[in-house]
Amino acid sequence: MILIILLYALFGASFPMGKVLLHYTTPLFLAGSRMFLAGLVLLAYQYFHTHAEFKFKRKHIFYYAQIIFCGIYMAYILRFWALSELTATKTCFIYNLSPFFASLYSYLFFKEVITSKQWLGLIIGFCGFIPILLNTSSTEQAAGEFFFLSWYEIAVIGSVALHSYSWIVMRKLVKDKSYEPPMVNGITMTAGGLLSLITSVFWDGFAPVSDVMPFLGYLTGVIIISNIICFNLYGHLLRYYTATFVSFAGFMGPLFTAFYGWFFLEESVTWHFYISAAIVFLGLYLFYQDELSSTNKEREEPIP
Repeated sequence: MILIILLYALFGASFPMGKVLLHYTTPLFLAGSRMFLAGLVLLAYQYFHTHAEFKFKRKHIFYYAQIIFCGIYMAYILRFWALSELTATKTCFIYNLSPFFASLYSYLFFKEVITSKQWLGLIIGFCGFIPILLNTSSTEQAAGEFFFLSWYEIAVIGSVALHSYSWIVMRKLVKDKSYEPPMVNGITMTAGGLLSLITSVFWDGFAPVSDVMPFLGYLTGVIIISNIICFNLYGHLLRYYTATFVSFAGFMGPLFTAFYGWFFLEESVTWHFYISAAIVFLGLYLFYQDELSSTNKEREEPIP
C-alpha cells in the first residue's frame, strides 16, 4: 500500500512541476520536448533491455496514428495550454474524469456491460465535478466561457477525453496485437513530441525557452518522475493489485497536487474542491464497489 501512495504522490507532483515549466516556455514546446525525450528514453530501454520485442508492423500504423495525434499531440497541447492559466490542483482534479471516459469508451467500443450501480456511480461522479467547475477565476472568465465552463476547463476535459480514447486504442495494440507497452509509448511519444516541436517552430519561433538551465532541470525531473518512475512503478504494482484497485487509488493524485500547489505555488484550495472531491469519491466508490469487493475476496482466500 505504501508503494501505491508513493505512486500517486509522485504523479501528483507532475502537475505543479508542469506549471513551473510553463514559466520558462510555451505549451507547444513543453509538450513536444517532454514527449520527444521521454519517448526516446522508452525506445532505448526497449531496444537494449528487451530487443526481441522491439518491433513495428506497417499494417498497424492507423492505430499508432490515432494515439500519436489524439493521445499525445492534441491531449498534451490542450493540457499544458490550460495549465498555463488554471491551478495545478484544478487541472489534476479534472483529470479524474479519465476512468469515467474510459468506462464509456469500453461500453461503446467493446460492448462491456455496465451495471446499474456503475451507471449510478458514473452519473454521481460527473455531477461531482460541477462545484469545482463553477469556481471560475477572473482570468478564466476573461478568456471566454461556454455555458458555465471556461475555455481552459473545456481544454482539460478535451485532453482527458482524447487521452482516455488513446488508451482504448493502445489496449488493442497491447492485448490484440501483442505489442509491449514501452514500445507503443516510445513510438507514440517520440512521434507526437516531434510533431509538437515542429508546430512550435512555426508558432513560437526558434527560441521559446526564456531560461534554459532551470527549464532543463525541471523537465528532467518531470520525465524521470512521470515517464520513467511512475510508468514502471504502475506496472510493478499490477503484479500485486488489480488494475481496478490501482485505478481507484488514483483519487489520491489530486489530493497530493492540492497540497503541493498550496505549499509550493501558494495556490488557494477553496471549499469547491472539497465538495467536488467528496461527491466524485462517492461516484468512484459506487462504480468500483463490485470489483473492489471481488478484489478483497481474492486477497482473503488462502493461497493453495
